Amino acid sequence: MEPISIIVGTTEIPWKSILLVLSVMAAFFLSYSLYTAHKGGRIGMWLWAPPAVFLSLFFCRALYWYCNREQYNDFSAAIRDYTPDGFAMLGIVPAVVLAAVFIRLIRLAKSLPAMLDAIAPGISLGMGLSYLMCLFDIRCRGKVVVSTPVFCHLPFSAPMTMPQGGVEYRFATFFIGFLVMLGIMKLCMEFYAARSEEKGCTAALFLLLYSASGFILDSTRYDAGYFPFNGFVSVLQIFAGLSILGLAIGFCVRLLKRRGFVWYVIPWWVAMLLSMGATGYLEYLVQRYGDRYLLLYSLMALSCLAMVLLVYVIYALGRKKAETVEETEEQPQEPEPEKTAAAEENTVAVTAAENDAEEEEENPAVVPAGLAAVSAVLAALGFSALLFSKKKKE
Repeated sequence: MEPISIIVGTTEIPWKSILLVLSVMAAFFLSYSLYTAHKGGRIGMWLWAPPAVFLSLFFCRALYWYCNREQYNDFSAAIRDYTPDGFAMLGIVPAVVLAAVFIRLIRLAKSLPAMLDAIAPGISLGMGLSYLMCLFDIRCRGKVVVSTPVFCHLPFSAPMTMPQGGVEYRFATFFIGFLVMLGIMKLCMEFYAARSEEKGCTAALFLLLYSASGFILDSTRYDAGYFPFNGFVSVLQIFAGLSILGLAIGFCVRLLKRRGFVWYVIPWWVAMLLSMGATGYLEYLVQRYGDRYLLLYSLMALSCLAMVLLVYVIYALGRKKAETVEETEEQPQEPEPEKTAAAEENTVAVTAAENDAEEEEENPAVVPAGLAAVSAVLAALGFSALLFSKKKKE
């Protein structure tokens, strides 16, 4: 029986419904506070919330129906289901973006990327709390059955009542997802506080981290959603791959526009494609050799980390550094013409030299991050090849 929190007459309110409402409220108020603290419009955020909630419910239910059509008679039956079950959380992403686009179109937001930057940490928090709804049912568990008693509890595993009777402990994907989304929220808030003037970058960071982590988490689920024509790679994994590739292309184009063609773009793309290929190959291996899930998921985490670092590297290389303006001493009321002309020439020369130095200067933090990413890619490929060769010999 589903845990019920409130009973009023014949009306029963489950704990999942209360948690869902609290998740939405937490997401909104965090986004609202960040947006208004950075001179965003209050009215725009209040008007953004209703369409964001409505579209989220619609897209989440529609996507779940598309991946699990056998559970409903038709699409209208799925939409009319008002229970807090049967939602694909991925639908939240396009919903909040479309709602923000609407607010921008009616001119209640000055900048769409700036609004999405403030929304990103709140959506991370809301999605993380929404994962906890699965504590009250059997959704979002892993394929792996945990039999070691020391790991038969959260955050490692959660009980699951089987249809034939009995209870078994499965990997607690929902709780790990909750912890991961809280970590993403923290990173997005720190990034937003440091670089709020770089409009759109915090939202891109959220999309990057959500895609990379979601690829692994969805791989562990026994109830992941798949397209009807594809039962190998889930919908979230396809979305994650396309999102990371799109971010890589976008940041690479920005780099080339700013610096022109640079030689390190070629090895960077080689490393990027290798990391994406290694991630897909490891997903194939984990489905074929499920008994080696611990090693394979560890390698998949490395390859996903490599993708994140590589995208961040190309972002950092193409980032336009903030120009620091030094305050000069007050000039006399009647400056001499000769001194004024000399000062202007000196200022022009210094500015040109600084611009030339800025074009040639490289961010020192990019080098170790790039080396770590490439090392992770090579490690994932090497271990995958070794594992596959050993299995093939057996």
